[in-house]
Amino acid sequence: MRSPLKALLVTGSLAAASLGGAVPAAAATPSPPTLVTTNFACSNGVCEVGPGNVGMPFGAGLIPAGQQCGTDGETNPEVTKVASGSLPPGLQFGFPNGEAQITGTPTQAGTYSFAVQLANVNYASGQICGPTATQQLTITIGTGRADRPAGVRAGYNGHLFRLSIGGYDANVSALWSVSVTSTGKVIFSNQPNDITSDNGSFGVTDHIGDPCGYSSCNLTVTNSFGYSATVTLPPPTY
Repeated sequence: MRSPLKALLVTGSLAAASLGGAVPAAAATPSPPTLVTTNFACSNGVCEVGPGNVGMPFGAGLIPAGQQCGTDGETNPEVTKVASGSLPPGLQFGFPNGEAQITGTPTQAGTYSFAVQLANVNYASGQICGPTATQQLTITIGTGRADRPAGVRAGYNGHLFRLSIGGYDANVSALWSVSVTSTGKVIFSNQPNDITSDNGSFGVTDHIGDPCGYSSCNLTVTNSFGYSATVTLPPPTY
């Protein structure tokens, strides 16, 4: 026997459709969150977060991305935990300033494999909404010279007379030096990272005259771990 309630719901939907009304659609299930891996070296779905070095401070931020799950405005993608494997001895996963980070000082060389879980989490209730995902990661720990900066860039503010060098380097204790590539003129030498958060971001600034003469030129950027690269300084901004 057909349920009267079910029949009412079905005929009601058909009536709405026949009168030009919209039939309510089922809410779409969001895709699982993903990890932003721009600063990492990835191959076959596995990403290297470091490298780092024994006895030297390490820092890496884990940034999630994805669709918001729910309509309350309080549920956002998060890296929630280390789901499997193990971090290098001396490093730990945590949430300083609310951001998922891997920080500490490594104590043993080697390559360590692990996976992190990503989920949409409601800040108020702590409940997970929608599907979860995992991302496979590795961290290689060397013995003094292992380094892999990423996204190194330069900019000059003509109003503040400020040269800025920035990017990503998990070796947060690296010291940075800059010179003009064409002349070898040293702009600054062995400057520490100005950014206090141990999320792998580095920024070094100096108040000087425009090293390029208010045009564009190349700068040689080096650090205390042996990294060296040529970056283009664009014309100044104001």
